[in-house]
Amino acid sequence: MKGTVYKNVTRAGTVSWRYQIIVGRDEHGKLQRESKSGFALERDADDAMHEAIEEAKKQRGMVRVAGTLGEFLRQWLPYHAVAKQLAPKTAERYESLAAHATSALGDVLLKHLTPFMFDDLYVRLATRPEKKLAPKTIREVHNVIHVAMKRAVKTKLIAFNPADGCDLPRVDQPEMRAMNHEQLDRYEEAVTGSWVDLLVRLGGALGARRGELLALTWDDLNWDACTIRIERSLFQVKKLDPANLPANVKWISPLLGIKPTKNRTVRVISIPQSLVEYLRIHKEQQEQKRALIGSAYRSDRNLIFADPAGEYLLPGSVSRAAGRFARGAGLDGVQPLHSLRHSHASILLHEKVEIAEVARRLGHRDAYTTAKIYQHALPNTDQDVAATWDKSKAKKAGVELRAHRADSKQRTELENKRLNNN
Repeated sequence: MKGTVYKNVTRAGTVSWRYQIIVGRDEHGKLQRESKSGFALERDADDAMHEAIEEAKKQRGMVRVAGTLGEFLRQWLPYHAVAKQLAPKTAERYESLAAHATSALGDVLLKHLTPFMFDDLYVRLATRPEKKLAPKTIREVHNVIHVAMKRAVKTKLIAFNPADGCDLPRVDQPEMRAMNHEQLDRYEEAVTGSWVDLLVRLGGALGARRGELLALTWDDLNWDACTIRIERSLFQVKKLDPANLPANVKWISPLLGIKPTKNRTVRVISIPQSLVEYLRIHKEQQEQKRALIGSAYRSDRNLIFADPAGEYLLPGSVSRAAGRFARGAGLDGVQPLHSLRHSHASILLHEKVEIAEVARRLGHRDAYTTAKIYQHALPNTDQDVAATWDKSKAKKAGVELRAHRADSKQRTELENKRLNNN
């Protein structure tokens, strides 16, 4: 694969550099080129050119002629998962979303696709009698297709993105289902003494995600500082694709792995004192089980939450058990483990804890994300705002009144002085 760097000089004498590479041929045998300009230095253009060549080499397996949508997606999905370092669970989700498009439009040539075809698909997905898709899911289908078609445009398979300008269903921001103090107490009472007891209590007190809790080890716990370090997450997939094994994933079994946290960040958060004793008791009980099982116990895992043999708990099994206890406590419609996270955030915000602090505990990128999701939980300070306005106006009026009195006094003194002089 070849490339060339060119020097550009404007009439004003300004010098810039650009590169051009040959990426293949289209269906008519015509050479396809990619170029980029605007580099201030020749070496910058040369570095960018070599990066573009490497990127093009990575996707040599991609079709170079405009085939059908189904053919393109089957080749694009594994490539995209590797190129973007998607978590296996995310790659699996993308594949299931793309399947909705391939089942309806898979035999259509890329060059024949139109926005109307996708509009029609989304309407059918929203209205089909067998299984309607929610507006949010339809938008997710569209997002995957739009990114795929954007890649097809970039690789010169098609001239424009047929997923541009589609009419998408409106998605109202759902209010996160959270438990209040009374409901949370009822739930914790229901799990007392069960194998998910501590997990539920810690989930409510930390606001951590299910996978983050299940990946915790005793090494992550600082007993002296009463803090816990969250830097990884346990996940489970339905099937393993040997061709798509991200480098940042450690596989525990063919369907179970450890990955970085959702935002690839590490956070250290404080544990409420009320749970420290729970953790000590839990560790003592775990040590007793380890002594009974002996060498067969997976001491190397060093997990806080483990099965009787010290192995990782299956996320699906934990969720099902937590759900049964929630229903038993009369909390129907609550997604137990994820609702614990929402409950943690909502309760803290209601108690007027700073949004930035809540965002840090949840592992959000910024406070804006937290405020957007939990806007409903923010305390209503509108009356305080109105009172502040009155206070501000009264203060300004007081200043003006004092100035007016001082001015009047000065005028009176001047008038009296004039009269005395006369």
